[in-house]
Amino acid sequence: MSEIIEKYYKDNNVMPMLLQQKLSKFEKHKDIEKEFEYWIENGEFVSDKPILIEGYTAEKLAEVSKCLVGDGAFDMLIELRENPKAALKKIADGFKMK
Repeated sequence: MSEIIEKYYKDNNVMPMLLQQKLSKFEKHKDIEKEFEYWIENGEFVSDKPILIEGYTAEKLAEVSKCLVGDGAFDMLIELRENPKAALKKIADGFKMK
């Protein structure tokens, strides 16, 4: 478990149940977890060989939608990896809420 990510979420008052869900997602994707830690610690995205999934990096996702600033971009990278078809549709649809 990433202490850096856990502290980030606790500092942002994420509820304990949601915190555990988020942490377990990152546990399954250590490469994305490391990039998220870098973003937390440095306040910027990795520029040297960032993770690229389905044509998107965390930085590119953050540019696509205001909804994806911060942890949202890294959550979407995980979604792109786990369920690319649904994630790409969500991006194409402009993250419309139902």
